Amino acid sequence: MHLPSFWRRACFSVSEAAELIGVPEMTLRTWLARAPFNDFLGAKTGGRVFLSGNDCFFYLLVKQFTTYGVPVRTAMYAAHGYADATMDTIPADERLVVRRAGDGKWTFEAAHSAPDVGAETALVVPLLQTMLKLIERAAAVYSTEAS
Repeated sequence: MHLPSFWRRACFSVSEAAELIGVPEMTLRTWLARAPFNDFLGAKTGGRVFLSGNDCFFYLLVKQFTTYGVPVRTAMYAAHGYADATMDTIPADERLVVRRAGDGKWTFEAAHSAPDVGAETALVVPLLQTMLKLIERAAAVYSTEAS
């Protein structure tokens, strides 16, 4: 599958990206300010910040992780590897299993098939399905802007 041009190109405003991700704009702006690295900060054009589809995927993963109790900074570090791997291709792993160990540490494991779900499992993220749904929603926004 070829990724659409908006996947790598910064073309969504912060408010559009927040809507695509499903968070308030102020939440996304806070995450942008707190990001521990510069990879998913978008591009500044004419004093405005624009995000790519891949940037949105990163923050969508952060949203999903934090919704289930993962601290924001931990969520960002975990999401970084998965979003970075999807810059040019779809995810190789279909699911991501998030667990909280007895010592309070979070683990993130990629799974190709149905994962072993236990009491310590906090979340199972369907990576491929999440990415494809985001692309579908982003395509609708992108095509509206293009016309």
